[in-house]
Amino acid sequence: MDAPLKIAVCEDTSADADLLLSYLAKSGIAAEWEAFTSGEGLLAAFLPGKYDLLFLDIYMSGIRGVDAAAAIRKADRTVTLVFTTTSKDHALESYRLKAASYLEKPVKQEDVREVLELVLAKRNSAAYISLLIEGVNRKLPLESILFFEQQNHSVMVHTQAEVLRTSQTVKLSHIERMLPDSFFRCHHSYIVNLRAVCKADKELKVFTMQDGNRVHIRYQSLKKAVQAYESCLFGAVRGGQ
Repeated sequence: MDAPLKIAVCEDTSADADLLLSYLAKSGIAAEWEAFTSGEGLLAAFLPGKYDLLFLDIYMSGIRGVDAAAAIRKADRTVTLVFTTTSKDHALESYRLKAASYLEKPVKQEDVREVLELVLAKRNSAAYISLLIEGVNRKLPLESILFFEQQNHSVMVHTQAEVLRTSQTVKLSHIERMLPDSFFRCHHSYIVNLRAVCKADKELKVFTMQDGNRVHIRYQSLKKAVQAYESCLFGAVRGGQ
């Protein structure tokens, strides 16, 4: 059975929150949710990869939904954002933040169901890598992985939400052969997801990742690593990602 969708609902009006939560419960789609009454509360609890879907009220006291979404987008480019609102004044901002939908209040049950089906289809169509994690075969979405790190006889998989240890039979060289071009072997102990790199420092010979970790680049690979990162950046801009 597929894991339930992980959802956060951020509404500062109890009636709006209760209506939305009732639609989630009636949807027939397996889901787990947390409810927040402010953007500040959501940001305090948020971690990259923690949620599949966020429902955000645009007009809240304190931090507005669009401002909370902008902060979240800096840390997590893949979580699905849906705005709920009484006005269409912020439609342009929702487009800039790559929101999947813009629901006018009172939200409709069929619209909520449509959003859930969209997120479920997105998750099911995502590219995965299957790895033996402490004896259990796990399917990990490639977009959630920041980097792989060889430690002694195991490989540590650094994801947006957690760090996983592979079984000892899994080798970094084996993982490397399973990965697309957006991943780069920059060191004998590291493979990075170039899309999760924030900065390439040529002097220190490190990649700074989205979670703040620094990944070493071996001297012999420095030029090629920087070129690969810059090509990935150019491709993302050209593709509007």
